[in-house]
Amino acid sequence: MDALLDLDPLTEFNIAIALSAGVVLVLGLFAGYVKNRLWMSEPTLCLLLGVLAGPAVLGLADPARLPVEPRDALLEVARMTLAIAVMGAALRLPAGYVRRNLAPLLLVLGPGLLVMWLASAGLAAVFLGASPLVALLLGAILAPTDPVVAGSITTGKIAEHLPARIRRLLIAESGANDGLGLLFVMLPLLLLTEPPGAAVTEWLTRVLLWEIGGAVVIGAAAGWLAGRLLLWAYRQPFSDDHSLITVGLALSLTVLALVRLMGGDGILAVFAAGVTFARYVSRRETRHEHAQEAIGRFFDLPAFILIGVALPWGDWAALGWAAPAFAAAVLALRRLPWWMLGRVVAPEFGTRAEFAFMGWFGPIGVSSTYYALLAARETGVAELWPWTSLVVFASVLVHGITATPLTRLVTGIGRGEPGLPREPA
Repeated sequence: MDALLDLDPLTEFNIAIALSAGVVLVLGLFAGYVKNRLWMSEPTLCLLLGVLAGPAVLGLADPARLPVEPRDALLEVARMTLAIAVMGAALRLPAGYVRRNLAPLLLVLGPGLLVMWLASAGLAAVFLGASPLVALLLGAILAPTDPVVAGSITTGKIAEHLPARIRRLLIAESGANDGLGLLFVMLPLLLLTEPPGAAVTEWLTRVLLWEIGGAVVIGAAAGWLAGRLLLWAYRQPFSDDHSLITVGLALSLTVLALVRLMGGDGILAVFAAGVTFARYVSRRETRHEHAQEAIGRFFDLPAFILIGVALPWGDWAALGWAAPAFAAAVLALRRLPWWMLGRVVAPEFGTRAEFAFMGWFGPIGVSSTYYALLAARETGVAELWPWTSLVVFASVLVHGITATPLTRLVTGIGRGEPGLPREPA
């Protein structure tokens, strides 16, 4: 039997399927227990299980034995995971949320994303000795807030005690800036691979106007069309119950693939489609199906198992002390100080405690994994993946472990206080 398994080129694939599906099954049966009792997010647990099963510990799964290039496979898994995650985030937002909250969203997605990019780039130059363009590229990779890890903060029974404005702003930010991150990633990437004049021209025309602007228009149009068709189907005598999970999943993958074939930013297009489509979905349906939680467990969590399996331990060991110091500095300085400064600039958007909470919870995960693998492939800068994966590992651990206790602290749960009242999702 062992010899047969050794000859089967799909053995690693079957091991990955068995491991991922088994973990999702167990977490589905014990939904909420890990986060609410063990104070550990499900992505954190899946990442650690991937490390345990990977070549660094038990050796049950080894990316090197896959019949395809391991990092190319992880890149595509990350791309699809992001598309599904941002669709789930969009469906969690109330209809018209983006339009009604445009000012705080522009603040977070404009100056907020820009500052996180430049702060991370500066830390890369100081701690890693990266050249200016490579530092800017690494900073752009680490800037987006991950929608999958953020789900451990914005979903679940404890998260429902958070003020809705905090929860929804984190959902909207994590959904939108993963696609917008491409704008910042592509500028240093193009400058590294093309002459400066051609790079800037391509960034302004192809990236800004088409990949970003075109993606928003196409995604919004696709979401509008899907929503109108859904309303039409509801009114037909042959209509049956519609599964929001099925429609949302199909819409996200369709838009992702079509926009990528057209050369646009598929992830941003999926979020735009989800925001538009959500206008036609009743809140009753969204709450009934717990869309983001259901989609997340089945599609998002296996991605963290694969990331855990693929972590480059040997490359990390060769980086020396500067790499873990860089990871710690990114977690401490990439976001929190600038959010506290934002409290001075725009105090009407929340209290000091709320700004501190939102400033701390800007996790780094699948989105940075995707951009790091893409940038390393396009530029040939091999260090991008070890640097990024170390920060991802640290962020998923630290943010995953602190999510529940800090949420309890902010809401007053478990201190003998009644806590903030639960608000609808």
